[in-house]
Amino acid sequence: MEASTRRSTQDPSEDIYLVQNPALGAALVWRFVEAYAPKAAGKLPVLPLLFLVLPIVYRKELRDVAVSTQISSGLRLFAGKFKKEQEVLYGIQSRMLRLKKLSLSSISIALHCGLISINTESAEISSLRQKAPKHDDDDIKHMMRTAEKLGHWCKELTLPEVQAILRIKL
Repeated sequence: MEASTRRSTQDPSEDIYLVQNPALGAALVWRFVEAYAPKAAGKLPVLPLLFLVLPIVYRKELRDVAVSTQISSGLRLFAGKFKKEQEVLYGIQSRMLRLKKLSLSSISIALHCGLISINTESAEISSLRQKAPKHDDDDIKHMMRTAEKLGHWCKELTLPEVQAILRIKL
């Protein structure tokens, strides 16, 4: 069965075909980190923030809204687009818990492949690569763009602000 056929017949709320790929997750985590602190300059993201990436990027509803939200709009406007669908935001926490092992595997791959590094004393994450790999697949392009926007949006806020806006606990 062709990949596009598989995707169109699949339950979009689970996106199982995506969550089984920690290598893709590693690229998405790296893109988030690079967007948060380009060239590892300035304020760096802390490890708990990385657990946000896959639950948001792998959820089609969230990804579609992120793709349509300007990078300059910020996380508050992104979250505000779910006023009538609050359960989507409340679902991020449970998806974070369900995807914890995948997120850890993705972070591990990103570390071992030299995409990111971690300061074990501060739990700050640095990007070690500045250029994104090329992708022909539109879904992957949208995922990478969503991870990038999420990184930009999170760098403008404190960790407690991110948690309050997205209704999560890290």
